Parts: sequence; structure tokens; C-alpha cells
Amino acid sequence: MHKFCVTLTGALLFASGTATIAATPADPDLAAALAEYQLPESGRTSKELTPGWQLPKKIVVVVDKAERTAWLQAPMPAGVTVIGVRRDAEVAPLLADADALVQVDCGTILGNAPKLKWVHAAAGGSEGCLRSPGVARGEILLTNSQKVKNTGLSEMAMGYVFALARSIDIGVENQRLRELNRRGGRPGKRLEGATMLIIGLGGSGTEIARMAHAVGMRVVATDPVNKKRPDFVSYLGGTEETPRLVGEADVVMVCAPLTPATRGMFNAAMFARMKRDAMFVNWARADIVVPEDLAAALKAGTIGSAALNWATDAPLARDHPLWEAPNLLLAPWGGMGGGAPAVSAQGAADNEMRWLVVRENMRRYARGARMYSVFDVARGY
Repeated sequence: MHKFCVTLTGALLFASGTATIAATPADPDLAAALAEYQLPESGRTSKELTPGWQLPKKIVVVVDKAERTAWLQAPMPAGVTVIGVRRDAEVAPLLADADALVQVDCGTILGNAPKLKWVHAAAGGSEGCLRSPGVARGEILLTNSQKVKNTGLSEMAMGYVFALARSIDIGVENQRLRELNRRGGRPGKRLEGATMLIIGLGGSGTEIARMAHAVGMRVVATDPVNKKRPDFVSYLGGTEETPRLVGEADVVMVCAPLTPATRGMFNAAMFARMKRDAMFVNWARADIVVPEDLAAALKAGTIGSAALNWATDAPLARDHPLWEAPNLLLAPWGGMGGGAPAVSAQGAADNEMRWLVVRENMRRYARGARMYSVFDVARGY
């Protein structure tokens, strides 16, 4: 459920670099999309952020449908050409003279792209883009899709919490075995009145906090930069307080980006600080957790249960100890839940809202204006 009304009667017309609304039943309202996602706007313009900025001549975009290209082209200044492709694999032949790549996987920017000045990553977590020397040195401006998938991601994360609390994974296993009355499962955990600790109070972390509060949980959080505590968060501290707070939490939810500071944060020592019946959910990058330590903690009963949304490109070895760890939900990276694209009216509206933000960032970059969701190379997110 969106917190702001989304109208389907607003189309954007651009003149002199500013947006106005026309009564055309085509797209959701950009203002509603920006209000929904609460995207951070850069303090400096794209001209100031991009060494050697000049009007881009060729912007390559991975689009969801063929007609999207013309829609993205409409607000571009004269001299800018938008080229739409349907897959990341089609980007490589266009790298040689591309000025910008939009809605791409970070792996596509590792080729030879001498003119490239701006990349908009399709993902929210974009640390992989730092493998590009140009991005790492700050020569290529990087923006990403942080916060635009908050609701779907957060609902999925909370789904893990409910599943662990009521041993739904055991019930599914019993169904598979055709033994519905088979004993098993963990002691039920009441969520109302329980404490959830959220590591990383960014976009998805904030939305998960709101949902947890709505079901009666006490929410505490840590974050290295966010000092604005929402009303539904009881306490917000710095990351240095994480070792203390994990000992108070019934549910530990990881929503932090992968940085040198968070890599391997949840290891044997951190698990040893947690309650013996605590639930641990890593919704963020896999490398924040030492997987062998988690497997050992579950096997020893150091913590109660865990769920990993396994956000890694590397296959998990068939002999890895996680496969045998008890009380563990282990899933592939689920972004928006996988499966077929949403075809409902709400799903279509959500998709258009996300594309409105993409188009607005394209318009802003081409006009040398301030940008949304700029990746900070120094801090890693």
C-alpha cells in the first residue's frame, strides 16, 4: 500500500528544463513518485559531479518494452539520442561511443567505454560498479535504484520473519513428505511486543521498521549516517552500538550495504552476543555474514533461527555447511520476489512510477542539473 496517492492522469511535459503536468491518461504523477520514494537529491549538479561533463549525445537504456525508448526520448534536449535495448547483453556493442548507460547491471560497464560519463544502475546496491576504474576514481558519475523497490523488498523481508516465528518452513517440509501431523518446528515466537534490531536504516530498512512497528514490535536501529529517527523507531544509534543492541533483540534484520565496515560483520563473535532464541534475517549482501559461522551458530543453538536472502552471484557449494544447518531458510536473491512480471493494475502503476524516476534522472543529467540517488564512492553506497 503506497503512502501517497498515485494518479494515472499525469503526463510530464518538459520545457526550459522544468516539469509541468498535463491532463493526459498516460503516466503516474512524477511528484507522487518522488514523494513515495523519498529519494535523496545531490547537493551538486551533474555538471559539477562529472569531470568533463558535456551534453550527452548517446544514452543507452535497458528498457522493459520497445515503446519505452520513445517515451524516454521525449524530454531530452536537442542533440541527445536515446537508444533502447532489451537486455544487458546488447549493451556491449554500443559501449564505444556511449556517453551514458541507464538501467544496467554493473557488469556491463566493465568493457571499453572511453566516452562514458554517467551510469544509472538498475540495482539499489551498486558496490559491484566499483570494479570499474572510472567509477572507482570518480570519473564516471554513478546513480542507482535505491529506495524504488522498498515496499516489495520489505514485504518479502517481513515474510521471512513470520515464517521463522511460526515454523512455516517446517510445515512446508512436512507437506512435501506427505506427513502433515509430523512433529517438528521451533517454539512459536510472538512478534507483538518483541524487539527488532535493524542494521541500516536506509530505504528498505525504514520501510521494514514501519511494518514491524505496525504489528506491535519495538524497533531499534543502527546506521552510520542517518540520524533522523522516525516516530516508529524507538531508538536509533550508530553502528558502533550494534554489538550491544544485538543482545537485546528478538529479531535481527540486516539491511546495510556491503562496505569494508560491514563485510563479515556477523561472525561467530557477533552471533555469540545474540539471544539463544533470536531470529536472524540477512536481507542485504551475503558477504556481510560469515556463512560458516552462521551454520555453526545454528547447529550449536547459539541463535534460534535464520533466513538468508542469498544475494551473491557465486553458487553455494553443494558441500557447504549451510545446506545442513538447522532452522535456516536459504533463498536465492529475490529482489522483487522473482517469477513473472506483475500484470495487475497496481503492479503496472508501480513499474511506471519507477520509470518516471529514471526518466527524470535522465532529463536532469542531460541538462546538467542535480541528480537523484547519487552513489557515494568514498563511503561505498
